[in-house]
Amino acid sequence: MKLLTKSTLLIATLSLFLFFIMGVIFFQVLKNLSTSDLNRELDDLKELVEDSLEDYESAPFRTLPGIDSLWVQAVDRAEQREEVFGDTLMLDKKGRQFRTYRYLQFVTEKEHTFYKVIIYKSTTPTDKLVERVTLMMTLMVILFLAGIFVLNRVIFASLWKGFFEAIEKLKQFESTKEPVILEEQDIQEFEELRQVLEVLTRRLARDYRELKEYTDHTTHELQTPLAVIKSKAELLIQSEKLGEEEMQLLQAINTSVHQLSRLNSTLTLITRIENRQFTEKEKINLVGLLDRHLELLQEHIGLQGIKIEKHYHDGGRVLCMDQGLADLLIVNLLKNAIVHNMKGGKIVLEIEAGSLVIRNDGPPLGFSQEELFTRFVRNNRRAGSFGLGLSLVKKVCDTYQIDVEYSFDNQQHCFKLTFPD
Repeated sequence: MKLLTKSTLLIATLSLFLFFIMGVIFFQVLKNLSTSDLNRELDDLKELVEDSLEDYESAPFRTLPGIDSLWVQAVDRAEQREEVFGDTLMLDKKGRQFRTYRYLQFVTEKEHTFYKVIIYKSTTPTDKLVERVTLMMTLMVILFLAGIFVLNRVIFASLWKGFFEAIEKLKQFESTKEPVILEEQDIQEFEELRQVLEVLTRRLARDYRELKEYTDHTTHELQTPLAVIKSKAELLIQSEKLGEEEMQLLQAINTSVHQLSRLNSTLTLITRIENRQFTEKEKINLVGLLDRHLELLQEHIGLQGIKIEKHYHDGGRVLCMDQGLADLLIVNLLKNAIVHNMKGGKIVLEIEAGSLVIRNDGPPLGFSQEELFTRFVRNNRRAGSFGLGLSLVKKVCDTYQIDVEYSFDNQQHCFKLTFPD
């Protein structure tokens, strides 16, 4: 969830909660105020009723001006002296429906006669007033929240513009290019962020250049002495003056130099992939790529008597990637399937919609499956391996967002490549 959306939702949620609580309190206060007004009005009407009780015996009455309904009854003695306020429902004969009324009940004495009096006053006008005020407040709250929502997005987008620009620049930043340069900000925190990002990216770019130069120079300088050592060792091997023991020592030296040269080349290749120095892309047919490398590796396949099974259900699958990295990816997977196979085993190639599966027979791994794509992790049963082949496969897959999965089932190793849409 984006920062702007989350902050807006939090503000809206908190505002709704606060307005709900305030609305309940406001409604209760308004209701209590209207009830207090009715009570004062009933108290005023009480005096009018008491003044009119002198003529009640001669002319009984059921209503007086300002009173919605009145109940008067003579009693033998005073049942209660205190006044009682309350609410009740009464049938409105005109509207033929029950309405709420506020009443005042009291007992008064006139000329040695006690009267029990109940004065009724309709609460409909005050209820309608409370409803209208509540409705207006609700509409005001809705408009206020809508305004807050709009203003928050506008103000937030304006205030955080520098931050979003920094995020976009960082997304596009590459260590091979210039450092991130941002405009000066008028907000102190964003200005500090700008300065930190510029210093950090400038340092990263400088460190990358220095590391790249060091790697390139080291790789280049190593090739020359390695080539000299290899050529001199081969000349000595061809000499007839050396004995068998010396020949074995020279052969060991020659093998070690060859391995060191391959290791140097492989590490250089991994560095170039990590630094994204392969930027060219071509459309490569996957079936043609597999068949071409199977043909090149046919000698190794025949020496071990390996059988090849092909199930190309998506023969038109095209990869958009650098040709060299595509070759590197397939060659390493096929070599891995050949080297870690068994005599008379088989390799199964399956191309499904959006995926490539390579299966080969062979014994289980001699190390943890989680370490399979880690550099220099290798099967101890195979001599001469650096454990870099599958590391190269993982680097290429990460470069092109290809998902690579490994599993082992029924004495078969399985690598599955899932290509992005």
